[in-house]
Amino acid sequence: MLAVLAPALHAEDATLEGILYRPFSDVAARYGLKISWVTPAQTLQAQGQYCTLEATANERIVRLNREPLALGFPIVEHQGMLYLAKSDFDRNLLPLLSPAQIPSAIPSLHRIVIDPGHGGQDTGTANPALKTNEKINTLDTGLRLADELRKRGYEVILTHTKDVYVGLPERTLIANQAKADLYISVHFNHADQDYVSGVETWILPPPGQPYTNEPRPTEADKLALPGNRFDDWNVIAGFSIERAVAKELGAVNRGVKREHLKVLGGLNMPGLLIECGFLSNPAEGRKIISADYHQKIALAIADGVDSYKATLDHLRPTPAAPPPNPTKK
Repeated sequence: MLAVLAPALHAEDATLEGILYRPFSDVAARYGLKISWVTPAQTLQAQGQYCTLEATANERIVRLNREPLALGFPIVEHQGMLYLAKSDFDRNLLPLLSPAQIPSAIPSLHRIVIDPGHGGQDTGTANPALKTNEKINTLDTGLRLADELRKRGYEVILTHTKDVYVGLPERTLIANQAKADLYISVHFNHADQDYVSGVETWILPPPGQPYTNEPRPTEADKLALPGNRFDDWNVIAGFSIERAVAKELGAVNRGVKREHLKVLGGLNMPGLLIECGFLSNPAEGRKIISADYHQKIALAIADGVDSYKATLDHLRPTPAAPPPNPTKK
């Protein structure tokens, strides 16, 4: 049974281990959410009519409506309350909870660049038992995704349509020269443990935050890259597509994660890289080699793009109706 808490009054930010943290109760109060302990002093839930947030002490993940979202820094317990790094609130949660407050211009979403991962001599990961590799599956999936997006009215450009090698800088250059509105790089994953499965989406970390798999930021992490101009929209696009793909594939949702990937850092538009499953997992690998599964992935990513577009359209101001023409009979 959940133990309901009264939000702390006038709770203050705290600097813990050199990082500025915000009380989770303040986050909840800002959005009118009722907070409760799921596990006392360990896992906290904030719930409202349209939103549920769950956080656990010492973890670098929050769950927004049960969907995982990686944080730059761990949730901490302090003075009987859980605290969230202020930079995580500002750059991870705020865009999803209050997109209308994003200060940058609302992006267009018409021209999309699809980048099938690897190609040519760069085969990507492989599954010898299934006699397959990543590049074969990303190319077919990318081509199917391009077809599906075109059916839905988007203009689509592919970084390559055949099994050829395209360097990482060239992929970014193709997207920038095309003046794309969104960049999606399609990949399949590998893990040393063959039981690992699921879908995960990668976007750039905001300046000052470490990679998802690193404990602390380096000096290089403090530098802003061109792609960081779209941090807020990266989160929304990544969350929309990750959620759609995991749900429609019935796959484990491993969340939206952060890394300074070379294909994303130099982009002049929002961009993400999605790992659509693990070739190293025997059961998931057998699905991945199927053309039908490629088509299913393509439809799911396209649905995620539509969801992202719906958010952008909702944020745009409604055009004012023209004034009546008194001379018109």
